[in-house]
Amino acid sequence: MRYIFMGLFIATLFIGARYIPLYAQEQLQTEGSEETEQLPVLTDKPLEIWTFIDDYRVITGKILHVTVQVIWKLGVTVNLENIDTIDLHPFTIESVTVGERQIFDNEHDYIVITYALSLPPDLENGIYSIPPFSLSYRNEVDKTEGESLSSPIAIQKTPIIVEGKVDRDVITLGDQITYTLTIRHEKEVKLLWENIKNINFSPFEILEKNIDTQTKGNIERAVINYTLSLYELGGKKKTPEIPGVPILYYEEPNPQHAAKTNTTTIETKETRTTPVPIVLNSLLKTVDVPLEGMKGPFYISKKQVFFRGYLPIGFGVVLLLFLGGMTAWSRAKRLSTRRIPKPELETPQLALQRLKNTLASFQFTREDAADRKNIHAIDKAFRTYLGTLIGISGEYAQSVTTSEFLNYDTEKKLSEETSHIIQTVLKQLDVLIFGEHVDKETVNTMIQGTEEVIRQTESGILAKSV
Repeated sequence: MRYIFMGLFIATLFIGARYIPLYAQEQLQTEGSEETEQLPVLTDKPLEIWTFIDDYRVITGKILHVTVQVIWKLGVTVNLENIDTIDLHPFTIESVTVGERQIFDNEHDYIVITYALSLPPDLENGIYSIPPFSLSYRNEVDKTEGESLSSPIAIQKTPIIVEGKVDRDVITLGDQITYTLTIRHEKEVKLLWENIKNINFSPFEILEKNIDTQTKGNIERAVINYTLSLYELGGKKKTPEIPGVPILYYEEPNPQHAAKTNTTTIETKETRTTPVPIVLNSLLKTVDVPLEGMKGPFYISKKQVFFRGYLPIGFGVVLLLFLGGMTAWSRAKRLSTRRIPKPELETPQLALQRLKNTLASFQFTREDAADRKNIHAIDKAFRTYLGTLIGISGEYAQSVTTSEFLNYDTEKKLSEETSHIIQTVLKQLDVLIFGEHVDKETVNTMIQGTEEVIRQTESGILAKSV
């Protein structure tokens, strides 16, 4: 009977939807693919250093921002004491920002470090490299030490940088766009302004142009704001673009160098901005529909919409509600006849006794499957006991991650020494449960830490019970 009702409901929805006129605005999709930077691949190393940079070109006075992501396995301690004094010659460290420790996945933690770097102004133009640097670590699980090395980054120091940006990239015909052309260059670089003033933005028309120049130290900056508009789209291309702007310039020769080489030749060079695609948001649907002679459009009356559209859909909704009500009523009737057992209230005393019993019954068998099962029972009893101490449920204590467990001790019911031991024991349990091999030395250290936590917290529980 249930399947008959469901079939009637689907049939009425299908019939009704055919006769309801739907109006939707066209959503345009731009052609082409955007280039995405490929992220590094996480390996099995204890410590990894990933580096990212915001721009591979730099001009005198511009600050480079290098983002360093340090990722390490659980149980590994990373030495970050001298992170702000590493040698990145020829680059100068202007500032260092070290983020908070965060969770990467179930087996790794990470932090993000941001460096603000600059190049000395007396360096010549060319290719320079941000050198690699190393970080040392200690694996607390197997008591080993090591280092991890970052990758070098090549940077080009150039005498001129041009950028082109728009205030919006989705328009309709007749809308105005503000295109900002920013040119930064050294004083020795001379721009060919005649070429810049005659820039052609076809198919866009220039409505207004505003030029602002500033000088700061040895760097000159020119900002040109163009007001552009598009009134018609020529050709078959439906996605217009603001073309790349060519900027011609030359560098004034050094008088001493010219005297030595006996040359006075000036070389004209060119740099260009990246084209900016613009999405044309048409108000009319651009779907090719074959013409049907002089028939004209087909109209559906309100009466047809009601009887063939809304009425079948309404009937289907009523059937669905009736079916849902019958199902809910039958389930409620069955559940009412069952006796729901009252859940046992978990107390610190019960959880402590269960943890002691679990520790007393543990025996190391040197069989990974059996040992890992018994260690999992210790982990469950230990987390449940800690949950009763800091005021969270047993289920939540089992699901919360190791690195965030003690964050729920908002009232600081546990001392700092006890919290440190708990954090170490939880990480050791993670290594024993999810690791490749169950090490007896790690098991003994974990059991000793668990017993120490019991010793430090048992007196408070006994006092409350009395």
